[in-house]
Amino acid sequence: MFDILTNIFKNPGASFSPLPFWFWNDELNEEELVRQIDDFHKKGVDGFVIHPRMGMQVEGGYLSETYFHMIEACLAAAKKRRMLVVLYDEAMYPSGSAHGLVVQQNPLLAARCLYARPTGSYELAEGEEAELRMALRFNADGKLTDVITDTEDVPADYVWYDFILGFTGGTIRGIAPDEDDGCPNAPKAADLLNAEATDYFIYYTHEAYYQRFGEDFGQTIIGIFTDEPSLTGRCADMTGKISWTYDFHEAFGEEGGNAMMLASLLFPTADKRIAKDAEYIYKMALNRRLAVSYYGKLSHWCRTHGVALMGHPASSHDMALAASFDVPGQDLVWRMVTPENALTSMDSVLAKCSADAARHLGFSRNSCECFGACGLQDNPWDFTAAEMMWQLNFLFARGVNMIIPHAFFYSLRTALQSDERPPDVGPGNIWWSEYRTLANYIKRLSWLNSTNHNNPQYLVITMEDNLPVHSVKYLYENGYTFNYVTIEQLINNAHIHDGIIRLDRYQYDTLLVDSRIRLTVEAVKKIGEFVTGGGKMYRGNDFGEYVKKHGKKTSYFDAQNPNIRFVHLTKSGYPFFLIFNESNEAVSGHLITDKSGACRRFDPFTGKTETVYAGMHADGLSYPVTVEPWSVVILGLNTDVLPELGDNPTDTVREITALGEEGHTFICRTVEDTVCMLKFAEVNDRCDVTVNGEKAGVLLYKPFTLDITKFCHEGENTVEWTVTESAANRYGKPKAGGTIGARVEVYTRK
Repeated sequence: MFDILTNIFKNPGASFSPLPFWFWNDELNEEELVRQIDDFHKKGVDGFVIHPRMGMQVEGGYLSETYFHMIEACLAAAKKRRMLVVLYDEAMYPSGSAHGLVVQQNPLLAARCLYARPTGSYELAEGEEAELRMALRFNADGKLTDVITDTEDVPADYVWYDFILGFTGGTIRGIAPDEDDGCPNAPKAADLLNAEATDYFIYYTHEAYYQRFGEDFGQTIIGIFTDEPSLTGRCADMTGKISWTYDFHEAFGEEGGNAMMLASLLFPTADKRIAKDAEYIYKMALNRRLAVSYYGKLSHWCRTHGVALMGHPASSHDMALAASFDVPGQDLVWRMVTPENALTSMDSVLAKCSADAARHLGFSRNSCECFGACGLQDNPWDFTAAEMMWQLNFLFARGVNMIIPHAFFYSLRTALQSDERPPDVGPGNIWWSEYRTLANYIKRLSWLNSTNHNNPQYLVITMEDNLPVHSVKYLYENGYTFNYVTIEQLINNAHIHDGIIRLDRYQYDTLLVDSRIRLTVEAVKKIGEFVTGGGKMYRGNDFGEYVKKHGKKTSYFDAQNPNIRFVHLTKSGYPFFLIFNESNEAVSGHLITDKSGACRRFDPFTGKTETVYAGMHADGLSYPVTVEPWSVVILGLNTDVLPELGDNPTDTVREITALGEEGHTFICRTVEDTVCMLKFAEVNDRCDVTVNGEKAGVLLYKPFTLDITKFCHEGENTVEWTVTESAANRYGKPKAGGTIGARVEVYTRK
């Protein structure tokens, strides 16, 4: 069986392909669409998300017969190449308005809000309604102190207010230049808290697609992507307003809200405790309504029509909403996570959010839309392949197994296309000719991260839309594995017996609770049942305090440091160890494990494997590991056979030759037992290398090292390279290119 896994790793197949957003952002031409699909396929990209985007032009517009004809041609081309297609449900985002059609057919279904005005001091705008009337009392500082809803015997120091159901005025970004944020024709956002609005949205989009392409649903068309739905829409001025809809006061009351809490959502309140409680209950009510009125309806429709609901909610912390998705997803954009804040950014939880939701729901796949607008703020096209690889490894280290690159641009013809949320991370960038290598890398890691068990040591409770960040930092930095679970999922899905929490195929004997997490009565009862049965629970702001005393590891990296992510997976019964380095410095050490078996190192770039010999250690077996900057080492153990003990090859540096701009030559005195490595301290941004006139490889990723041994001979050798500068030099601001610190290191390997 291990040999089968080894063979699958070489070629996992189309299911694990990157599925890029394909921006349809110019006048569409059927021949050009098919040409691009063929180009994707040749580069190892076996699927795509059709994404109507700013600049799209087609006769009749979005959802027209011509538009559907273009999709039909793309489906035919995809089927011919056994590629996968995901439909995007909007033009362009956030999802839910069908490019404004929902509101056009009924203006009352525009995104709604609640605001308050003194009774008799206002005129209602068209479509607005005064829903509630309450008498409010304020102290000398203007802070709310009391509310009366009874209309009789109201003291004179109270002021009557009407609570008005109005409109947010929010829009979405459309596909024409005059439909962008702040533009006069920006499509109006729909009221996603209202199930009727969702019904119309489905009618205009999902049903229209199904009527035309139903036979491809569940075959070539594998899913429909919904993108960060917004309750307010974009560009909405929500000062003194909150998201609301018809009858939502009932939902607020069902969660425990009262009149005083409702008023405190709109007015500064003297009692901070009331304000805090109100905000908590309000968010709970919003999430639960949205899960029914929007996500639930989409989920039901998709499942009854044979496709997956894909995409992601608006926040990196929206874990509870993941239950509606067939492929829970998240979004890494705008440099929200970088090497500098990988454990401290509030958005750093996004990868675990989708991955852990999928784990506990029993889903095999979870996704991340990534790379969108991730260039430098003042030069958005300045985004390197090396940074792209860092982001990929950040996601893989936390369990993401479906990569949705943002984005491949259909056109870069004018600034309208090239300046709209760049960069193009596919055909329009300098690494496209080498993309098959990257696509295969993504496939292999996605496959390895799918249908496995990540052997967690701890279960960490989260709120529905608030995942602990700082309290888990110690776990990451010290190589302990944990999974998140929402309070709701703990209550409804967890089975507890003899001090063990069981969630799908996962079992936990230790529960970690951030002291800032608000526990419901039901959650306290569930935790009490767990602890009474012998389970262990710790509550605090920093889990390191507990783990230092009680944490145990049976497998670990002995050079663990704060930048190393240690992952232990079990796949088809076999242990795999992934050691990710999120820093700029190489780290050398040993994998120590009590698991016994013959060890192979899996190369995610080539798919090849090689034997790694074991040494004895007090805690089991020891395997040497060097993890280069922004890289991963993958070791798999074949537990069906005995471990292979022995010494691994070692490299002894014989000679280092610095290479200058004028003469790229070095001497290789013998080729026997010799390894020649070309190394650069830095490459900006692509380096194509030839050795003695032969193409030797391309450097795009850290550590900018290339094995050139097979191109070398005894005596003098010539190394040459060509640097391709960043795409920013064409579409953004000029950026200096070139290489730094070029050298050849000659080793004796024995």
